[in-house]
Amino acid sequence: MTEVDRVNDFRDDSIKEQWLDKLWQHLFDGDAGGLMSPGQIRREHRNRERVRQLEMASILEVEQELNGIHRGQKSLDEHGNLIDTPNIETIATHQIIENTAVDQSLDIGTDGPAAMLRSVVKEVSVRDLERSLNLRKIAILAESEILGSVVRPISNQPVNAEWMIRWRESAETVFNPELQLFWARVLTSEVASPGSYSLSLQALLLQISAEDLGVIRVGSQYAFDDFIYDATGGYFNTGVHQGFLDVMEDLGLLNADSSSRNIGSNSPNAFSVVLCCHSKGLRIDHADRNKQLVLPVFKLSRVGRQLLQLCDADADVAYLFDLAKRIQQQGFKVALGDLLVKGDTRHFVEKMVL
Repeated sequence: MTEVDRVNDFRDDSIKEQWLDKLWQHLFDGDAGGLMSPGQIRREHRNRERVRQLEMASILEVEQELNGIHRGQKSLDEHGNLIDTPNIETIATHQIIENTAVDQSLDIGTDGPAAMLRSVVKEVSVRDLERSLNLRKIAILAESEILGSVVRPISNQPVNAEWMIRWRESAETVFNPELQLFWARVLTSEVASPGSYSLSLQALLLQISAEDLGVIRVGSQYAFDDFIYDATGGYFNTGVHQGFLDVMEDLGLLNADSSSRNIGSNSPNAFSVVLCCHSKGLRIDHADRNKQLVLPVFKLSRVGRQLLQLCDADADVAYLFDLAKRIQQQGFKVALGDLLVKGDTRHFVEKMVL
């Protein structure tokens, strides 16, 4: 490793530490409630992976205990401690059952308000504990996302208070692991650059089921920055691909009515533009700088663009080949390549001329 590489790695690590500290501050405001903060892990030279494994094991253990409450095997005592529910065979039979001659309405309501209050408090305590555990699981996911992500500039601006409150109230109610990952990704990006994701996206995420998410992942592999190329009559098979288009339209992610998109050049001297689809790109060239590329597309909505950015799908290369063929029919030269991301910049690296 060269000195330059060491300097760059140190800089990248410093940026990620800043990112993690800002994330933790917004999530827990100095009190992580059972989780070690990234700063504490660094100061005490702990093994981060081992720390998070132990913490996650503790979370899962508590979740199992809470499941025991829902199954009637556990309960909370008046001090908030989890205790085993007594076996029904060990409980003395109520005198109403033992003596049918007793008026069975005599003891109803005698301890009503106090008993009901205790029951409600226990129920609320269980729900609050489940929400807190969800938040901590998402925090660990968010930390992993940051550590595995490409370094990007971290804004000193705090996340909007209303946005953060809405995020917390919503994310705490999410139990599906795949959806929790999406909530983690939304938060990490918003912490890095406040204003990246709208409240509308949060509302949408609350509507999405695990089944919807699977369909969206399929659709995301065809997404460019703000559209999906309409490959109907070519790569898109009506029976196979219409399903994801219908779901995405129902969720407000796109307009399934195809429209034409005119694409101009980014170069002042000749036509040259790169269409980006996840980690792949198509570079399109022509000698005439004023020539226009015309494509049939499904336009993505604002919230659609935001959601599909969260998907870690790979571009469908066969779909890109189909698009390249259509572009070539308009007289353009096309090259397929990889997109290398550095910060907020994407660089096209040519792999083959099509």
